[in-house]
Amino acid sequence: MINKTLAIIGLVAFLASSATAQTNTAPPDSSLLNQTLDSLSLAKISSISNWAVEPYLTYAPSLKSGYKYGGGVLAIYNLNNYMGGAVGIDYLGQFSLLSANLTLKYPIKIGQFVSLPNSLSNLVVTPFALGGIGTPYGANSGEAAAIWDLGSAVQFGNFLGGKFNVGVAYGAWEHAGDYSGNRYHAFAGWSKGF
Repeated sequence: MINKTLAIIGLVAFLASSATAQTNTAPPDSSLLNQTLDSLSLAKISSISNWAVEPYLTYAPSLKSGYKYGGGVLAIYNLNNYMGGAVGIDYLGQFSLLSANLTLKYPIKIGQFVSLPNSLSNLVVTPFALGGIGTPYGANSGEAAAIWDLGSAVQFGNFLGGKFNVGVAYGAWEHAGDYSGNRYHAFAGWSKGF
């Protein structure tokens, strides 16, 4: 379990360093600690683009009764318009999973295909597929969990240089002990960039 947790923390650190690399302006002779602290400063983080925060609700009908309802949050760094890396934390009756994920998506600007009022002309529908690995906690499992989801999101509005979105997904956790099984997600979030 500790090795899985360390592997996931390593992946999270890699994604975080990728996300902050574009804002790191420290000279090459600065210490690694100073560069890391500088790249994690609030001013630097607020200038990063291409990211999204997605809190969600979960319903897992096939799990035991105490674990059927819950939620989590996914932090996504979009590598481009079609792919993003993410880390997630889930709660189903208790803290249940820490995960690292890869999301493939295809944004579709609906106004290109149908006539919409001006207020909806920039509406974007994005079908996506998510796959990843996770570390289940308290789930009677010594394995890394496999995670997959298929869903769609609708992006709209403008706020602080970003856009809102809402969506749904269906997926499963496998090899997650007591948490294994199918689940449904409903989410709402905000993204900046792309």
